[in-house]
Amino acid sequence: MNLELFHFVRPWWLLGFCVVLWVALVLWRRSKQQQGWYQVVAPHLSTLLVADKNRQRSSMVGWLLPLALSSLVLGLAGPTWQKKPQPVFQLDAGQVIVLDVSQSMLATDIAPNRLTQMRFKAMALANEQLDGETGLIAYAGDAYVISPLTTDSRSLSNLIRALRPELMPVQGSYPLAALELADRLLREAGYAEGDIYWFTDGIDTRDQQELTTFVRNHPHRIAILGLGTEQGAPIQLANGNLLRDAAGDVVVPKMLASRLERLAELSNGRFSAWRQDQQDLEFLSSMPPLNREGSESEDQRGDAWVDQGPWLIGLAVLLVLPLVRRNAFHFALVLLLGHLALFTPPSAHAQATSNDQGLAWHEQLWQTPYQQTDQALRAEDYERAKRIAEDPWQRGTANYAQGNYEQALQDFSQVDNAQGYYNQGNALMQLERFDEAANVYQEALERDPALTEAQENLALAKQLAAAQQEQEQQQQGQGEGQQQQEGQQQGEQRSDAQSEQQPAEQSGTEGEAQQQEQGAEPQAEAPPQPQEAGTESNSTEAEGEAADPQAMPSADQLSEEQRQQMENWLNRIEDDPAILLQRKMELEARRRGRERLPQGVDKQW
Repeated sequence: MNLELFHFVRPWWLLGFCVVLWVALVLWRRSKQQQGWYQVVAPHLSTLLVADKNRQRSSMVGWLLPLALSSLVLGLAGPTWQKKPQPVFQLDAGQVIVLDVSQSMLATDIAPNRLTQMRFKAMALANEQLDGETGLIAYAGDAYVISPLTTDSRSLSNLIRALRPELMPVQGSYPLAALELADRLLREAGYAEGDIYWFTDGIDTRDQQELTTFVRNHPHRIAILGLGTEQGAPIQLANGNLLRDAAGDVVVPKMLASRLERLAELSNGRFSAWRQDQQDLEFLSSMPPLNREGSESEDQRGDAWVDQGPWLIGLAVLLVLPLVRRNAFHFALVLLLGHLALFTPPSAHAQATSNDQGLAWHEQLWQTPYQQTDQALRAEDYERAKRIAEDPWQRGTANYAQGNYEQALQDFSQVDNAQGYYNQGNALMQLERFDEAANVYQEALERDPALTEAQENLALAKQLAAAQQEQEQQQQGQGEGQQQQEGQQQGEQRSDAQSEQQPAEQSGTEGEAQQQEQGAEPQAEAPPQPQEAGTESNSTEAEGEAADPQAMPSADQLSEEQRQQMENWLNRIEDDPAILLQRKMELEARRRGRERLPQGVDKQW
């Protein structure tokens, strides 16, 4: 038994000890009162004339009632000190997250921009709100499958984090293609009907009729999160310039919520505008499930506290049994019925305690959660601070101290003041997203121009963003140069092979002519074929030795310098999912071979 983990699953039942104290007080007062012959016989004669065995026995049996009540209260409170793994119930449901990654998502009417807030919301939805299999689709001028339906929310978060408009092969906005692709994903996964979670900043008038037709012809529910404002804001590109249309005017995309709301209602779904907190996601994801069937997933398991309360309730029943001989059988029956009516075995979800969901009520009697979290942060107990924190500022501070910069960024995004935006910028700097960090620092300075730390970090973020952009351009140029060089080498090898083949044919023809002229005379100079064969065999053996895995040195045989060189070589390998997504979508765009843009796409945002 680990006393450090001892707690009560239902601590509010401990208030029942007030009733136990009252019953004990009543019994004590009754024991002090004189009954029977003690009321008639003088006190100095009662000890000699009255036998007190029955009185002592009655007093001992009477005190069983407070003991039984105490055991009952402790049993109902649910003492526990150990956990037991249990499989998690998973619904047989399918849903697809559709993300608008057009250039209009770079508008800055939502700080730092719509794209950043959309990624936060999408990652929170995939990690915390959805149950079942989830797919991911991104669209701009065309739609692409980023991930098929899967239960791995971590991989979805990594892919969502990497999405940005520069990766899309075709610019513009074509939401109908994304919804049709989502329908295909659900049908191929075996879901005749499912939920589509659509994150966008609006639709055009010419697309509304096609989208309405799609909604009416398909059984899927569409939950829409609208990002942006009716006033809109300019689109800030990666180079810092503002996007302009063909006439040279600055583009200001606006979000008209009424159009999106009508589509959501038509599909029996829901619409919510973007909010700083999590209420928008909770509203969208709280739709009743289309299918309540499911199964226990052995891959995903949760720990539940083992309730030891039934043992104490059984003890309470045993303590009440002697009262039956005192004509108190009805009281024992009341206790038993109370046990059956009030006590039910808790589920795994009901057994979650303060260790998983903040502080319990009895832990907040003397200090508020904010005070206890502040003490944990001062003591550098960041794990406890993260667990009990109710304030997003404190939770973000704990995550930042532990190196969980992505989670800290989500927490700080809920703090709507200069310090909140300043800490968002610090988290983005740690994630090497310097462009976004510069935008956030700028927002912090607009709210508090005297924040000198934000001014210094803004200058640093701009320098690092410029260096990062220059490095990416160099890498892209090197990649294109390497591809051209490989193509030239392949062409030279082909030309060399053809040139070698032609002299060989000519020499063979000349040799035949000489043999015809000289007759059967042996050749004076024979080519050194054995030496060439030997050379080829030696080279083959050398290649065999080089390819032999046993000849390669093992990791233990490598020197420290060789290990360092190997690590440096491995670090050069690009593992950014954005590059892989960009190449994947470019290949898909080439495969489709569209000679013209899809219908309705005649803009670049």
